[in-house]
Amino acid sequence: MKTMPRPLKKPESGIKAKVGTACLFLLLTLPWHVAQAGFMDRVKDIYDMPEQIGQLQNQYNETKQELERNRERLETTLKRSEEAAEQYKATEQRLLEENRELRSRNEQLEQLIRRLEEAEQASAQRTRQIVRTALAGVLLVVLYFVLMRVIRLAVWRRNRSASHRGGNR
Repeated sequence: MKTMPRPLKKPESGIKAKVGTACLFLLLTLPWHVAQAGFMDRVKDIYDMPEQIGQLQNQYNETKQELERNRERLETTLKRSEEAAEQYKATEQRLLEENRELRSRNEQLEQLIRRLEEAEQASAQRTRQIVRTALAGVLLVVLYFVLMRVIRLAVWRRNRSASHRGGNR
């Protein structure tokens, strides 16, 4: 019987050995003080973390308080704005009401002025009518006296001329 050949070692194991040796060499040649300093800084950072967390907590609380103050200011401003808007609406409503009242009064005054003007025109018309009637009456009286004088004068002249004619005969 034949014996089976033995499997050969894989070349990968040799590469692994070389890589492991290279890593070990690198670890030994690296400057340890730099690695320690970085490690020590990290350790210090870990120990300082509660203080940093406290500072962050304080900053968070301050920011939260500032936001709360801003929110309160905004609420106050909003309330003032709403009050101002309500006052504006009330003032606008009051002014509209006053405007309506003034328009109503204005219309009443215009009607009163028209009636007074009409009454004044009627009074002036009556006054002119009375003056015309009075003038017509005075003219009639004057005309009557003038006509009476003219008639008397005509009658007197006729009588005088008739008496002069009759007396000469």
